[in-house]
Amino acid sequence: MGRTLARIGVAVSALAVMSLVSSCDSASSTSTEAEAEATKAVPVAVHQPYIEDAVRVLTANGSIVADRQVTIYSSVAGRVVERNVDLASSVRDSQIIITVDHSALDLTVAQTRAALAAAEQQAANLATELARVQRLYNEGGSSQQQYDAIRTQKTSADEGVKQARAAFQQAVVRRNEADIRAPFDGVIGRLFVEVGDMVGPGVPIAVVVDLTPLIGKVQIPERDLGLIYSKQPATLTVAAYPGAVFRGAVRRISPIIDPVTRMAEVEVLLPNEDRRLKPGMFARVNIEVDRRPHALMLPSDAVLQESRLRAGDVSGNVERTYYVFVKQGNKAVRRAVDLGYTTGDRVEIRSGVSAGDSVVVQGQHLVQDGQLVVLSSAPTAGGVR
Repeated sequence: MGRTLARIGVAVSALAVMSLVSSCDSASSTSTEAEAEATKAVPVAVHQPYIEDAVRVLTANGSIVADRQVTIYSSVAGRVVERNVDLASSVRDSQIIITVDHSALDLTVAQTRAALAAAEQQAANLATELARVQRLYNEGGSSQQQYDAIRTQKTSADEGVKQARAAFQQAVVRRNEADIRAPFDGVIGRLFVEVGDMVGPGVPIAVVVDLTPLIGKVQIPERDLGLIYSKQPATLTVAAYPGAVFRGAVRRISPIIDPVTRMAEVEVLLPNEDRRLKPGMFARVNIEVDRRPHALMLPSDAVLQESRLRAGDVSGNVERTYYVFVKQGNKAVRRAVDLGYTTGDRVEIRSGVSAGDSVVVQGQHLVQDGQLVVLSSAPTAGGVR
């Protein structure tokens, strides 16, 4: 009897040990499976859509030109005796820039002035004589022949005064042309002569440019021309000032379209009050043509694209679809989206996503529809601006 009880005790102990080992193996297997599932999850970052204005912008490249820029030429021949400006000097309207030797012109002015004075004196003397002869003629003390002769001399003298005055005025004009002046307020853009250089008619002297305002000239495609109107706001950027945005407005729209390029020229007026912009700069012009307030916006990188040939289309046209991944629970779910305007680095989502959705913005290229995901950072809420 004692031996039987001992055998039963040993059997119970063996069963207990086996049950404990089996329980440990099961727990270990469950833990391993959980760890395996965890290693399959892709780390992602999510962000809720931004609520902000979606803006449609037409972008065109062009050049900056001056609204007023003049190349000044010499009208007289001679040697430059004085230069009153340097490159980039500010000048006022009618300010003397260059003076050409005018000694010979001064002599001509003096000669024509003296000739005019002599002609005027002769005309005055003949006027006195004509008055005297006319009085005598009226009293019968002078003949018709004498009267007509004096009157003819007086007419000739008056004509001589006119010619002498015209010659004097022309000499003064030629003398003044030796002082080459600025045509308007501006700055010296280029200088072509130095003191001592010989100049003559047709020889360029300097370039005067008005820097306020400037004009941005761009070419707009025919299909977009109906979206452009006068005084429409525009912004401009240039390589010389990275990150700087210069504001202006549409001033003129060309009434004709180039039949080759199918584009029309549009001028954007730029106040340029700080004078940082310069004529000749290459510019990128953005013209706002539409704005939708309170739109859902996502980073452009969060939107993925899929391209494929259209079924039954033998022309080779490609059909493009756009989609994002939204985190639902611990999985990434693919959502087809319709896109709207692109503003900077964000794109408008017209449908497919709601304001509170957690959209995958990092790791989206590594996941597939229904795949397990894990957050690599805390979710970020969308902002309003």
